[in-house]
Amino acid sequence: MNNNPGFFSFLKGYPIPAGQSTLISKIRLTILMLIAMLVVNTLVAGLQMMMLRWGITEPIRSSGVIPEYMKGMPRYRIVLEIVLLAPVLEETAFRGILQNNERWFRIALVSLAYLIICRIFGLNFYELSWATIGILCAASLLLFMRKKYTAKIIDAKTRTPFRLILIWLSAVAFGFWHYYNFDFSQAGIITIAVSLMPFAINGLLLSYVAVKNGLSWSILLHVANNAWPMLLWF
Repeated sequence: MNNNPGFFSFLKGYPIPAGQSTLISKIRLTILMLIAMLVVNTLVAGLQMMMLRWGITEPIRSSGVIPEYMKGMPRYRIVLEIVLLAPVLEETAFRGILQNNERWFRIALVSLAYLIICRIFGLNFYELSWATIGILCAASLLLFMRKKYTAKIIDAKTRTPFRLILIWLSAVAFGFWHYYNFDFSQAGIITIAVSLMPFAINGLLLSYVAVKNGLSWSILLHVANNAWPMLLWF
């Protein structure tokens, strides 16, 4: 088996040896994946336009770079939420779950629980309120899960079938997490799938970086991916 599997081997569930990359190689991979994410967004946008023209999909309304509820906020807060808080929360939740490091895995469980509960109750998870603080405190109880349980889960994640399922499941979940970026009230399943496709694909790219180079590098990549559209907006 390949001792240094690449991205496509990663998609097949092959283990990626962590901690073997140099700083230069980590920077190079991060830049390469940022370019890949831009290419994915461009190609899927072209595909969406063609499918819409051919009548395969329906027109939908997107919130764009800045969600509607943010447009009345000060600019510094918009940047803080989109460029910093969103990458930190989403990466710890969707990519942290792939980490074999027990500390990051516990933090991932907290982030995932916090985001899901806030979404269920329709709360802005970026805004501190008595409700979100309460949810965060409740989710933080997962930090104290007994080690024997987390050890079993982490051990199971080292096995190819479970690892393969988790890689793809986390990417698909990341795609569906962006469901509320669009108005799908009049859309069919094909329209929904094509609209969320770039988020799922980019989720796989982010997962590869997180597993190969560490979660801090996928956060950095996510920050860069969210930052450049903001430059155009400003």
